[in-house]
Amino acid sequence: MFKALASAATSAVSSLHNSPIPPGDSHDDPGRIKQYAEMARALQHDDIPVSHADCESCNIPCEFKDRPNGNGPAAQIGNAWDGKTYDEYVEDKYGCLEGMPATVEQDWESDLAGSGGPPVGRVVVVSTGKSNWLRDHVEEEAGLSYKINQVLLEQPNTAKKSKGGNPLDPSTYIKASAFPTPSSPFTKPVAQLPALYSSSMVSQSEAPTDQMTIVFPDWKVCLEVENSREGAQALWDGALSGTLGRAGHLLQKNGAGVERRRSYVLPYRAIVLLCSHKNRDKRCHITAGLLRPALIGCLEQNGVTVDELGSSLANLDGPPLEELEGSDAEREAEIGRRIENIENVHGGQGGEVGVFNISHLGGHRYAGVMLILFPSGAYLSYGRVSPHEIPRVVEETILQGKVVPGLIRSGTGLARPGAANKDTGFLTW
Repeated sequence: MFKALASAATSAVSSLHNSPIPPGDSHDDPGRIKQYAEMARALQHDDIPVSHADCESCNIPCEFKDRPNGNGPAAQIGNAWDGKTYDEYVEDKYGCLEGMPATVEQDWESDLAGSGGPPVGRVVVVSTGKSNWLRDHVEEEAGLSYKINQVLLEQPNTAKKSKGGNPLDPSTYIKASAFPTPSSPFTKPVAQLPALYSSSMVSQSEAPTDQMTIVFPDWKVCLEVENSREGAQALWDGALSGTLGRAGHLLQKNGAGVERRRSYVLPYRAIVLLCSHKNRDKRCHITAGLLRPALIGCLEQNGVTVDELGSSLANLDGPPLEELEGSDAEREAEIGRRIENIENVHGGQGGEVGVFNISHLGGHRYAGVMLILFPSGAYLSYGRVSPHEIPRVVEETILQGKVVPGLIRSGTGLARPGAANKDTGFLTW
């Protein structure tokens, strides 16, 4: 990504002022470089932590909060790639990571930013142990997703998901979360219903017929969820209802029957969800197979452990969240304390990331597409990702908590006061 040398890109971008050229169909196109640098400016203006690596190849004057006199030459910004081009940097550190094969058709004409409306409510990911489903995953009647969806259809939903955006107006594709940050009291109901996905996670529940779900932004796993209509209703009543905070409902009926659910804070510093839904669009199935090994390799090279099955969700420490005592505010505060104890939750190398395949995300014409979730409540949807862009996804977004402008489709809960502070990003709260 961004293969052009700074000098070559500067010349190319300068020529755009005299004879505008539509951006091409690659991230290293001079028109794309200029657009991404302008997006970086707009994002930071809205207090959204953003990568400035794109500015290395752009000399368009702009005013960032930490550089009031304009971006200046690359030497003043700091060299993003150790004095190398991005291609050289990736080759030296990670080996050969190719772009997307020509057989995978991608949409480079429409705007990526705004192509996926971000959910401001909850995201629920259900274990199935599979990487492909019926065209509509909630039509698999034997699965828990089907039962949960039946419960969701019975709930009122006055909030609508927005779609469409202006790349230079972040407010059109990056929204505030309806939930407070970790450890903060939950004060008002959330109208928007959860977004529901099936995943490749393998259930770690004790009963072989039970499933598990991860719930965001609560940053918890719900184990022992009975795969029945009653189990789905109990999950809604105890963990998913818009009237509940992160800690969920206290234990009911002494944990008997469908109330045997046990919930714990997730051990991951981030979760990456790759669309692999072949029955919806084969491009997602192909790209997930290409992105997954690149993602795992880059994470491991940065000292990050990867959980591909959900096996780290077995035998978690501490009493289940349903058994926490105290007021609602005290229980929410305990959630925040447990999240604070996640290894490297505030950035840097190390820690653990969950990488799972999931059902249709929308926007398969922008394959590869992915969701990235964080304990802070930050949520990103990325598109047009090839293996060659994975180092930026890992180093800038997962390790540093910054948006890569050229990949963003939508986001929730990304704005942070003082975003110019490069040591915080959206990993903090």
